[in-house]
Amino acid sequence: MKKITILGHDLNVSFSMAAEIEYEDLSGKPFDLQQMDTQKATMQLCYAALKVSNDKVPFTFDQLNRKAKFSETAELKAAVIEAMNEWLGIPAVMAEEAQAQPAGEEEKND
Repeated sequence: MKKITILGHDLNVSFSMAAEIEYEDLSGKPFDLQQMDTQKATMQLCYAALKVSNDKVPFTFDQLNRKAKFSETAELKAAVIEAMNEWLGIPAVMAEEAQAQPAGEEEKND
């Protein structure tokens, strides 16, 4: 779990199925990484991750979008992506794939 500061508050950032469900509650749409193609969807996912990672988030989704500095939202997005990758096991999968591929051989895309 990572700690970041947003709007003067130190908050935890993690990712789990609870964040996916919270995103569905916020957005009214099913969680689908393929559909994270708007800033609104991305920020809804980030806010969902904040909500499930902390006992209380001291600002609303609207306040986050209107009052947070660019650097704060950029740090939040990066933290959520990192937490999501860890939860989905992406670094482990990439390491396994790299070990399975013989040295010097590149994957061929025909």
